[in-house]
Amino acid sequence: MAAALGLSEEEARERYWRVTGNVVQMKVVEGHCIFYDDVLQGCSVHEGRPERCREWPLHPSMLHDHNNYLTITESCPGLNKEISYEEFCKKLELILQKKATAEG
Repeated sequence: MAAALGLSEEEARERYWRVTGNVVQMKVVEGHCIFYDDVLQGCSVHEGRPERCREWPLHPSMLHDHNNYLTITESCPGLNKEISYEEFCKKLELILQKKATAEG
């Protein structure tokens, strides 16, 4: 991300990141990621986004936290609201297994 923005990692961290332990997230402005662009209706640094953002909205925490699932589903128009939480978890587990196998 820093390279895509033409910044050092330190500058990117200071300007745009929220770091909790070893978890990096983007700062939030008006309820959206700092890089959310209303005109694009998406990420303004899409090619340079970090791995956590590349996973969005399919974050593993949704498998263990129904409330997190509900919050993300409500905020993401791309998620199918017609399937059950259980069915969603099965599909996400398959995606994560395929990813782990490919990286493996």
